[in-house]
Amino acid sequence: MQERVQKNLVDLYLDSDLGLWALEQVSESHISHIITGDKLIADTARNRHIKVIEGDVHAANFEPSSTGFSIHYKRILKPTIISKYQNIYNLHPGYLPWGRGYYPIFWALWEQTPAGATLHKITEGIDQGPIVAQTQVEYTAYETGWDLFQRVRQAEKNLFTRYFEKIIAGEELSCIPQPAGGTYHSRKEFLALKNLSDWKSFSADNLIRLTRYLTFPDYSGLEIKIADEHFEVLLREISTH
Repeated sequence: MQERVQKNLVDLYLDSDLGLWALEQVSESHISHIITGDKLIADTARNRHIKVIEGDVHAANFEPSSTGFSIHYKRILKPTIISKYQNIYNLHPGYLPWGRGYYPIFWALWEQTPAGATLHKITEGIDQGPIVAQTQVEYTAYETGWDLFQRVRQAEKNLFTRYFEKIIAGEELSCIPQPAGGTYHSRKEFLALKNLSDWKSFSADNLIRLTRYLTFPDYSGLEIKIADEHFEVLLREISTH
């Protein structure tokens, strides 16, 4: 008789539409807890009879699984949570060590640094853990933020699909330390550019670049102030026919 292989249970830390997509890809038999701040994700998990921790995980009283996996979870995990796991991974929309921190897709375009997706172990340093796998996504200077976002998102999905099965199978994923260097940017830095107060000091070329890279459906773009009025600057393709 063939011996049945026992699958690992995983705690999934999920937010955003990618978190919801990931939840839809997995069997409830492989999940110990869903940890999220997203009501739709929480409701979807509860409808599938999966245990849910909603809100700040640091205030929750629960028995974690041996493995955790974070997909766009919005809270920074503290050492008290990280240390509970034998292994805990993060799926990041940047080509580490470039793009640590907030909105790596924008910073790749703005600074012309590598873009992509990375699966890495979570450590105390933000986006500094050893790399399991990553995919570089090429781009041109003439793309919008939305253009690059879509290809990075697909790279993230591919990494999740490839490695989640290995994780629940109990495989020990090999990893390598991140190379030296790279970049880090905070939300404050991003908002300083998005809500540009000194836009007159920028060249026309850089204003167009900034407008292009902030072009993203359903989100506001570059915001500037002229006299006492606030304006949003958008880049929209028009037909020449």
